[in-house]
Amino acid sequence: MLTRATGVSAVLAVVMAGVLTTVAVARSDSERGSSAVAGPKAGQAGDAKGPGAQGETGAQKPGTPTGRGTKPRDTVPALKVAQVKYDHQTWGDPKTEVGIVIWAPKGWKKVKLSTLEVKLTSPNGRWNLRVDGTGKDQPIKTASDDKYALTSSSTEDFKLVSRETGTTRATNQVFAGMVFRHRTLTYTYTDPVRGRRLVVDRFVSLDDATHTLFEVTAGGRPQDAAALAAITAKATEDFIRLP
Repeated sequence: MLTRATGVSAVLAVVMAGVLTTVAVARSDSERGSSAVAGPKAGQAGDAKGPGAQGETGAQKPGTPTGRGTKPRDTVPALKVAQVKYDHQTWGDPKTEVGIVIWAPKGWKKVKLSTLEVKLTSPNGRWNLRVDGTGKDQPIKTASDDKYALTSSSTEDFKLVSRETGTTRATNQVFAGMVFRHRTLTYTYTDPVRGRRLVVDRFVSLDDATHTLFEVTAGGRPQDAAALAAITAKATEDFIRLP
């Protein structure tokens, strides 16, 4: 089985061959995202990565009103797997060759949250995708369990749907022959403005039992579950980190 070092060498070879031009695109992303790094605050249009942070995980401060008396009515049909089209999205550090490449829903607005983290939001604001390529020096199970402990204790009306472990074979040429191993946490919660929300939060490693390579989180409504799972899977299979 190939090692992470082999994967890095393969990345550098591809970059030298000119197959990927992440640096140029990342520079463009940095220029566009420099004024939008802060993103939406928890409880507004975007959901929280944790108390007071960015991304969709739904964490709310204890005691936040949920609006149970007048639940919002959303008449937009469920997002279907077949209606989501994809294109490559890239971002990273414009001063180096460090960058991320994934398949993401076409037409979704991208905002950089940090050097290796972005959030993409659908035009209607109902669906989103957050990808964090920063990595963690801990196994995917530990990272997922930590997120579960935080979210379940701080999120309004938290309800666990599933916790699953799985594998996905990489489809990009950079990680050819390698296997992504992942731990996926799926849950619902109540947003005071948008009503019931569903989150698919995945932690992924690359042939490595001790390191989390990236996190991908898709958010929407319970009726969008199949499409959100498909979006998460698509982002996972073609993930590339340079170098």
